[in-house]
Amino acid sequence: MKKIMLGSALGLFLFSACNSGGGEGYTLKGDLTNLKDSVLYLARQEGNMPSFDTLRVKDGKFSFSGKTVTPEFAQIITSDQRSGFPLFLEPGTITISGNADSMSVGKIDVKGTPSNDDLHQFMEIQQPFMHTMMAMQSTYMQARMSGDTATTNQIETTMDSIQTVITDKMKTFVKDHPKSMVSALALRGMMENLDDNDLTALYNGLDTAVQHSTFGEPIGARLATEKKTAVGQEAPDFTMNDTTGKPVSLSSFRGKYVLVDFWASWCGPCRAENPNVVKAYDEFKGKNFTILSVSLDKTKDAWEKAIKDDHLAWNHVSDLQYWDNAAAKLYGVQAIPANFLIDPNGKIVAKDLRGEALQQELGQVLQ
Repeated sequence: MKKIMLGSALGLFLFSACNSGGGEGYTLKGDLTNLKDSVLYLARQEGNMPSFDTLRVKDGKFSFSGKTVTPEFAQIITSDQRSGFPLFLEPGTITISGNADSMSVGKIDVKGTPSNDDLHQFMEIQQPFMHTMMAMQSTYMQARMSGDTATTNQIETTMDSIQTVITDKMKTFVKDHPKSMVSALALRGMMENLDDNDLTALYNGLDTAVQHSTFGEPIGARLATEKKTAVGQEAPDFTMNDTTGKPVSLSSFRGKYVLVDFWASWCGPCRAENPNVVKAYDEFKGKNFTILSVSLDKTKDAWEKAIKDDHLAWNHVSDLQYWDNAAAKLYGVQAIPANFLIDPNGKIVAKDLRGEALQQELGQVLQ
């Protein structure tokens, strides 16, 4: 199943922008039916800390004014923090309307300024697909828990097809709105479902100001990293401790084909792929091939238990820093499992090999 699901773009960017003070004014004008709360909260980021402004509500109506230098992505949440909806804070009057009984992404209308109008259009594109996929989630989870692989495979195939359609629609949105911050937001949410050529073309099509915005800069940084770890490039070297605390360097495997495999004990798809990796290792370990697994675990006990339980009889390293793993950041890993096949000269010859693709690639290069 594809790694990015509907609505994930929004989740990625909450608290991603900051307000440095000054700027131009904006006003929020809210009118929500069936709103029982006497207060709502405007959640955003200031520096490295989240901030919360109180919105006083009377008869479902509220008003709030502030200033911002650049468009900020924020969220209005209920007092119990169980529901809320996103919006952009930018100069102008921003109107908020809808039914508080269904206060969630895409259910509340936020309009009145360019970015919020674009966000509203963006969410309207996704809405029908979100309902369909959310309706399938319960059946999918039940099938997984019961071990019904036929049903899970069928649902995954259907969801992948729906995700392909929504990705195409989002790509069209980005192309049609090159000056919109929402395009950068959408593109960042799609990064894991796009190949490098598509991502580069869409990013290059954005207005320069959007590329250099808080939302666009991470995409540019990702592309720069992707360029360094593209097939044909020399693999960036790194050193990390193994399970005994001994430092191990990637460069120490020069002269062999090595699969650098990023995974974690808590990653279901990684654990599901491990039997295939074990099969590849057992078949090719005598043919100048080895594996260096890099774990994004947080605790040593969980890491070592997964190695033992999955019978991963090769080299393992980790700094136990979760998504802040230094090697994962060096290689631009945004989702796991992920892997890079490196030849005896230290050049990357393939990446993201799964299932039979791993067997086939190793069979070709290790003839």
